[in-house]
Amino acid sequence: MAKQKNTELNFLYLNDEENQKKKNTNKKNRKVKAKKTKSGADTKSASSKNDAFNFDNEIVIGVTIPKEEPNQNKKKNNVKNNKKNTNQKNVTPKKVSKTTTRTSSRNATKRNINKKTKEVEKASKKAIIIKGLIKWTILLLALGASIIMFMMSPLFNLSEVQVLNNEKLSSESIVSLSELNIGENIYKVTKRKLVNKIKQNAYVESVKVERKLPNRIAITIKERKTTFMLEYANSYVYINNQGYILEISEQKLECPIIMGYTTSEDNIKPGNRLNEEDLEKLSVVLKIVETANGNEIGNLITRINIADKQNYTLILESEKKIVYLGDASNLSNRIPHLKVILKEEAGVEGEIFINGDLNKQKVYFRKKE
Repeated sequence: MAKQKNTELNFLYLNDEENQKKKNTNKKNRKVKAKKTKSGADTKSASSKNDAFNFDNEIVIGVTIPKEEPNQNKKKNNVKNNKKNTNQKNVTPKKVSKTTTRTSSRNATKRNINKKTKEVEKASKKAIIIKGLIKWTILLLALGASIIMFMMSPLFNLSEVQVLNNEKLSSESIVSLSELNIGENIYKVTKRKLVNKIKQNAYVESVKVERKLPNRIAITIKERKTTFMLEYANSYVYINNQGYILEISEQKLECPIIMGYTTSEDNIKPGNRLNEEDLEKLSVVLKIVETANGNEIGNLITRINIADKQNYTLILESEKKIVYLGDASNLSNRIPHLKVILKEEAGVEGEIFINGDLNKQKVYFRKKE
């Protein structure tokens, strides 16, 4: 008979022969356990298992055998697996962290070495570049010094000054304006200063200076030409088509005289220009003369009065006639009418009126009585 802790029932063992065999085996196992001290723990576990009551090998009457639910087994297995996984997770990061720290330290050392090598290479390259720059600067300075010494040699001393394209001004006057001296080095001459000196003359519109190696200088002049005159006191003021005052002279030239200008006497000096109002009227005068020249009567105009810009007046002294052009608009029609009247009234002194609206008013001639 055997007793169980959780129940008060007595169990009847129906198979006595098997129980006797088990007892004998247990005795043998105990003897083996005494001999083998090293495997003591294993034999104890085995004997405990054998001493435990086995429901599969026994026949029990009047007792219901409790069975473990499968969910509980699953829960136990899951708990065991979770413990194993947690143990694995706790172990592997430690191993990985050690290897990663080693690799990161190696990579850091490699990076530091690479940085140092790059810095050394950059420093060496900079040193090479600086040495090259110093070398080339020294060579260039030496070359420049030798070139300057060669340019300052007597080979380039001025021996001749050529003046080209001058008509009104003489070559001697241009050379005197330039202040060039024979025998001076041509490279000591500053072109800009030379141009400014020559342009002090009002007739000079532009200047071009060239060095003709080894010892000559060429000066090319573009002159202003007198196109009109102003009456000023007992003399005449020469002006060009841009309104520049070129010269004041007592000599009368073969060009029209402009009357009625408003430029002050203080401003009447060579090199100056007419004021803005007179320059505006001068542009109209240029159109009148150009159209008259196109109709072959421009040479007949001796004076042009610009006092009233609404009524420009032409004086034709050889024809003894005065022409009123109005505001000088539509000149392409007015000047041909003037040409016809001059032909019809040739040699007759009088006045010609072309100052009205040609579409509404007629052009007519009024004879002087």
